[in-house]
Amino acid sequence: MPSYKLTYFNARGRAELTRLLFAYNGTAFEDARIQGEEWSKLKPNTPWGSLPILEVDGKMLGQSIAIARYVAKAMGLAGKGDMDQAIADSIVDAGMDMLTAVVKCKFETDEAKKAELKKNFDEKTLPAYLQNMSKQLGKNKYFVGDSVTWADLAVVSLWDVLPCPSEGALKEHCSRIKEHPKIAEYMKKRPKTDF
Repeated sequence: MPSYKLTYFNARGRAELTRLLFAYNGTAFEDARIQGEEWSKLKPNTPWGSLPILEVDGKMLGQSIAIARYVAKAMGLAGKGDMDQAIADSIVDAGMDMLTAVVKCKFETDEAKKAELKKNFDEKTLPAYLQNMSKQLGKNKYFVGDSVTWADLAVVSLWDVLPCPSEGALKEHCSRIKEHPKIAEYMKKRPKTDF
């Protein structure tokens, strides 16, 4: 079995989906959480000058979605067949669009612009995302096929930064995934972080 080391800041952020994939599959990995001063030393030695990075038997891979997709494929969670994989990828991509919008709001320093971004997010971006995700899920238990894929875990990881829906199929989906024994155990034991 390969040796995995995931390096990221002490935050959920862009590494959490990969952590959830490892947890769901019950695969051991080193969860290296670094601080700012460590990052300045590590940065020049990363593939893209960014985190997270995944080392697999010493070989380094960068970019959060490439890492998560690699792990999903290695764990059999990418989807069955090309079309299912493409649908799962599209759901993950939509989630990354949402995460980008959240980060943009959270880290905007101009208070007036931040208020405008938040208003647009709350009134337009989030409702459209929830409507589209509901449409994608439909009456199914999972977003793709008849079992968990990385798309399900990606959506659930977003509920860490967005309010989990309070009713309907998305709420049931969120609960179903979070209550999976391995996911529930991981979420209970993971470090408490702001983001």
